Amino acid sequence: MAGRTASDNLRVGLIGAGMIAGAHSGCYRKMDGVTVAAVWDADRARAQKIAAAHNAAVCASREELLKACDVVDICLPTPFHLENIRAAAAAKKPVISEKPLGRSLEDCDAAIEACAKAKVPLLVGHVLRFFPEYSALRDIILSGRIGDPAVIHLRRVVCSPGGPGTWYWNYEASGGCVFDTAIHDLDWLLWTLGRPVSVYGLGHRDPANTRDYALITIQFPGGAIAHLQSSWAHDGFSTSFEAAGSEGLVEYDMEDAVPLKVAKIGGDAGGGGKVVPESPLAKSPYQLELEHFMDVIRGKAKPIITPAEARASVELALACLDAVAGKKVVTLSKGKAAPKAKAKAKKKVKLGAEHPE
Repeated sequence: MAGRTASDNLRVGLIGAGMIAGAHSGCYRKMDGVTVAAVWDADRARAQKIAAAHNAAVCASREELLKACDVVDICLPTPFHLENIRAAAAAKKPVISEKPLGRSLEDCDAAIEACAKAKVPLLVGHVLRFFPEYSALRDIILSGRIGDPAVIHLRRVVCSPGGPGTWYWNYEASGGCVFDTAIHDLDWLLWTLGRPVSVYGLGHRDPANTRDYALITIQFPGGAIAHLQSSWAHDGFSTSFEAAGSEGLVEYDMEDAVPLKVAKIGGDAGGGGKVVPESPLAKSPYQLELEHFMDVIRGKAKPIITPAEARASVELALACLDAVAGKKVVTLSKGKAAPKAKAKAKKKVKLGAEHPE
């Protein structure tokens, strides 16, 4: 960050004070050289709750917050990302934004352009890249330990993130479970296997009873297939994966491996309702992510997730929504070939879990 050294304290301004802001603020409290300095939310009482834990200012406006911080962390529903990214960029503040980057490609492009023009970092919270089991799976596939990837099953199921009337059940705003939740796995697939060839999907959506469910099949260059199950219709939160290659198999199930689960659910209409898991074993992926973002802002690291990659995950999520809505195959432009095996595989790898999402 221009004009600052690596030893400088970075003052963070939180825009939004819902569940994910609470998770981020807890991480900042454990980090050296970072202070939550200001909080702004339409619900002032909620902002005061987070601010009190940091002795931070509760701001009456976005403009007031921008004057009180060095870095802006946007923890708002998806439809409000662009306007706040633009405002932060105009104030020359590095931007951390929750995923997805935007609800449309036009929003993504406008956000990327605003930060590029202002020459400030735009860092998007695709936190699955910081979960050790998913990072390990990617390394196993790319190293060739299970040969050429053939079939990958990914499952991410959760209870309703909010009650009737919350923004999650405004489909045009949230995009439902595929756009808001499965996008974690879609980003991981792009990060690992590259751009797919086509997607096909089926789903069931019942906003009145807060149920949303989708099954998606994704075809990659070279023949690899991914099956993705996404749900806002389960009683709790669970993830799992299984990856089969020409030389072996790797699998993980959160239910088999987690020593302690604390999944907090907030259901207020102001944008809470996220399920944010915790673990007693090590730094949470959210802290690892935010520490990395601070290193990028200080000029000490290159971003693990780029704005272009965040845009690509939105593009793929939109294709999946189109496929589910039309019960049809959606073809994407040509992608790069799937990774090839680099070494003989161990026939089976069983991963432990540190930080289930």
